[in-house]
Amino acid sequence: MPASSPSYLMSGAVNPRGKKEKPPASASAGNLGNQEYLVQYFAKRQQAIAQGTSRTFSIEKPHTCTKCQRININAATFTIPEKIHLCPDLRSAVDAAAAGCAFYEWLVDLLILKSNVSPSEMPFLGSSSADISFYLELNTRRPPESYMLFMVYAELVEADGEYVTHTLLKGSLNAWTTEDDLAAPYIRHRPTELQKDSQRTMRFIRDCLRICEASHAVCRYTEGEAQSTGHETISILDLPTRLLQVASDGQSVKLVITQALSNTVQHDLSRQGYASLSYCWGGAQPLQLTRSTLGKLCRGIGISDLPKTLCDAIRTTVALDLRHIWIDALCIMQDDASDVELEISRMPLYYGANTVTISAESAAACTEGFLDRGSTTFAAGPFEIPFTTELGRGSIQFFQESRNEVIAPISRRGWTFQESMLSRRMIAFGESQAVWCCSVASVGCGGIFSDLASDEEFLGVSGSNFTMAVVLKYSFEDAWDKMVQEFMGRALSVESDKLLAISALASRMAQVALERKLSVRYLAGLFVKMSYMVSWARELLWIVNPEMAQRPQKYRAPSWSWAALDGPWSHLHIFLPPPYDVRKYEFDFKVTDTRIELSHPKAPYGGIKGAWIVVTGWARRIDGNPGVNILLQQWPKTWLSKEERTVADLLLFCDTKGDRASVELALQGQTENDVFLLEIIPPYLTKNTPSVGLIILDKMKSGMMSRIGAYVFYFAPSERGRDVYERFFNGMLEDCRLI
Repeated sequence: MPASSPSYLMSGAVNPRGKKEKPPASASAGNLGNQEYLVQYFAKRQQAIAQGTSRTFSIEKPHTCTKCQRININAATFTIPEKIHLCPDLRSAVDAAAAGCAFYEWLVDLLILKSNVSPSEMPFLGSSSADISFYLELNTRRPPESYMLFMVYAELVEADGEYVTHTLLKGSLNAWTTEDDLAAPYIRHRPTELQKDSQRTMRFIRDCLRICEASHAVCRYTEGEAQSTGHETISILDLPTRLLQVASDGQSVKLVITQALSNTVQHDLSRQGYASLSYCWGGAQPLQLTRSTLGKLCRGIGISDLPKTLCDAIRTTVALDLRHIWIDALCIMQDDASDVELEISRMPLYYGANTVTISAESAAACTEGFLDRGSTTFAAGPFEIPFTTELGRGSIQFFQESRNEVIAPISRRGWTFQESMLSRRMIAFGESQAVWCCSVASVGCGGIFSDLASDEEFLGVSGSNFTMAVVLKYSFEDAWDKMVQEFMGRALSVESDKLLAISALASRMAQVALERKLSVRYLAGLFVKMSYMVSWARELLWIVNPEMAQRPQKYRAPSWSWAALDGPWSHLHIFLPPPYDVRKYEFDFKVTDTRIELSHPKAPYGGIKGAWIVVTGWARRIDGNPGVNILLQQWPKTWLSKEERTVADLLLFCDTKGDRASVELALQGQTENDVFLLEIIPPYLTKNTPSVGLIILDKMKSGMMSRIGAYVFYFAPSERGRDVYERFFNGMLEDCRLI
């Protein structure tokens, strides 16, 4: 194949003059004579699909049979995308499927899935003058699946093949082949490498690191440093307090204190770099750094004596030609609270300044390891299809990847989120393969996203782990919201760690705010522009799933912060005023004072002992039914359509089941507590927008109030609806302290 040829060139059956062939003439005059047979087959397949029964294949054992081996893609005819006809008529496709060909079975199933009626009602099964033609065509990067290599079509064609009435369906397929196959020069995708400790995997991660260091300026610790020094250098001041040094034979490690190293060794270390491990502890650690184990670790320990995940991390470090690695369990003094607090505050450096982060994505515990054989599933295939070249016959595999994403253990853990987000470069060892992630691209070892050096840059191929570059494409506020939303879906072993487990990420976002020249203040998980009420509205208005949300046993955050709860979280941004309309809103809601008492004065983004804000705004005490249509809304619906609305509709979003019980008692007038609706966003009457605010509880009428939910109040754009709104609020809550 000439060097100048495109990476993918797919063509169909082409006659000697280069014109498209018509579909081969059907043996029958349409489907009338075949109708009963076809209806029976379709009914049988419809039942099988409904029951979820399907045949499965693998990369090593793809489907192949005499039927699909008759399909032939010929490299000699590659000039422009052409149709590759698969069968002359529907009966032929059904016969092949009934004979056991999984590829033709999948093709016919596409028709069944496309039709939402019984087989006897499918119009194309009753046509007496037309038939169905299946064909493949090269996908010329058409959205929405431009990365899919082939498009699959079924068209209703007149019996003479001259007239195509319309396309019945359009599907997609991808293709790959092995490096040593004769089709390899024409198909650039390679099968996913499932063996995560293979030579191919280790070569892949080493090459990705070298390419990134050499050509990705935005991934360097300091942009432009490679231009002046020729390589990346980590500041000595940014090196971790302690590191594990790997022996030259890779069979043992010892703990080193970086400040105790000589200047020469420190300088060499800053040039060589180091790796950091992100992993799930999965319970008590067999070995930790404590006062009693310090001497043992400083003298050295064999990697075979370490938990398997840590052992695999050191093997990976060696494969990357690095000599040092930071692992929290062995580099933080676990029985020294001050050291833990200090080292956690330095995590933005330990993950942000390192050379690369190794993420043990598939391991649920430190004892499991991650350099095992992965597994993958397919929505279709793989199907082995012949591919003829001038050197002989090769083969490719058609397939569709499964859309059922496996939730990796690491994506369920709270602490690991900021570790991946802070990293500039990361290698995620997932359920199926190793994936490289950096600020420029995300690619796998094999698969459809596997070329780091190409101009096709995809972020977020690893669904469980990704770097901050994925979210920093958005505005500061949207980026932080996306981080909080992901973090709130994760679990923590120690519930009091909520703010601490995202503190390093909050610290990094504070730097981003400075870089973007934004004046924000961090308050117990919220980034707020203090004098801008829309910013307060954005940060205070959120909802959680009351069926899953829980409050911790001990205090860790104020009720108005998302950090006060555990469980899925979402914002209420759809009700924020558009920037160009803000001036038209009359905000009576005000935040007049704030206070945050930090757990540790030197950790402004860490845990807190207490916090409150003082607010003023229009409010309505709930003491019996307020005379409007009340809906205790279910997660995650936050709106009513015009058809669902009455004159006045009050949607109440309670934070927990207990909060819902408090609200229900207040609606019945049977509570000793005061429950208020505090308006934050007023309606913009000419745009028919709702009133939006918080549900707050004054327990035992003590004057110390807490958030227990949010509300949305719709009213009709009529004189009657506006009158209901004007009479709804009792008066102003002034200088109300929310704790």
